[in-house]
Amino acid sequence: MFLIMKSYKHLFEKFISYQNLYLAYKNARKSKPNKKQVLDFGFNLEQNLFSIQEDIINNKYVVSNYLIFKIFEPKERIIAAPTFRDVVIQHAIINIIEPIFNKTFICDSFSCRKNKGIHKGLFRIKKIIQSQNHPKYYLKCDIKKYFPSINKNILKKMISKKIKDSKIITILYQIIDSYHSEYGNHKGIPIGNLTSQLFANIYLNNLDQFVKHSLKVKPYYRYVDDFILFSNSKKELNFLRFKIKQFLFTYLDLDMPKNKTYINLVEEGIDFVGYKIFPKKIKVRKINVNRFIKRTKENKYLYISKKIKKEYISFSISSFLGYCKHANANNLLNLIFENNFIEYKSLLSKVCKS
Repeated sequence: MFLIMKSYKHLFEKFISYQNLYLAYKNARKSKPNKKQVLDFGFNLEQNLFSIQEDIINNKYVVSNYLIFKIFEPKERIIAAPTFRDVVIQHAIINIIEPIFNKTFICDSFSCRKNKGIHKGLFRIKKIIQSQNHPKYYLKCDIKKYFPSINKNILKKMISKKIKDSKIITILYQIIDSYHSEYGNHKGIPIGNLTSQLFANIYLNNLDQFVKHSLKVKPYYRYVDDFILFSNSKKELNFLRFKIKQFLFTYLDLDMPKNKTYINLVEEGIDFVGYKIFPKKIKVRKINVNRFIKRTKENKYLYISKKIKKEYISFSISSFLGYCKHANANNLLNLIFENNFIEYKSLLSKVCKS
């Protein structure tokens, strides 16, 4: 069961144009402009961009080996980091194909999309559960080991139904095939690739369309592989859970973990997009608060050791306060800063009154 969509040809010239490659370079360097790989690439910028052009035009482009490492927050995950040259190429191809696929996505898919994100997701959930006649129950689900479980053959079929430019398809397939998970060569896309964010949305767009149009569920919201449905009936939600699980297994070769799939009362709060959302208030997640306190204490030590600048600590704190700004967190923040970071308490004025 896949969507019938308008297809696109003649994309290669736009993809490989110097203008697009230069834009891709500028986008790629934003996150870590002072990293050695980025500085080295920028030192011979024109030569490197022309080299990319030449390799792709002559079918000589090969995805470089990934730097593989583990992270442990917010949970243990394997990261496959591409070289900066590959990041530029991924940005270049995303510039061309993301607008094409974005048109097909539902309004209430919030992950890694322009003008979406966690705060748009928070606003939509808040709107439904803080209404006077909010639904009584919600069903929360996620996908078991989502990124490692994505079936490459299914993903390729989805992409090829939309993109009919054979040269673009060749590059996309090479990126898809450049990595495999513990489930074998036919499964897995890397957490670390820019393209993986788009691929993840393309893959679950079929689920979104199934829930919205076949099951006809209006209150349905997804962020990456976490999704929520609402109803006044537990029986209906149990039925929907069964149909979704069946669809995931049959058409997407995916499964849902039992321990992360449950039905609960809206009154007891919904853990979604990093917040605990209640009908009358919004709380920040305890794990995020604890992580912030730990990180800031570590940053203070690094500053004393002259390993980071003081501005870095202020930037990190301001980022956390931006997250808290959307919750009822004034009392909590005052308590945290009084007990731990009194010297930075002036930053709270942007979020709450002391």
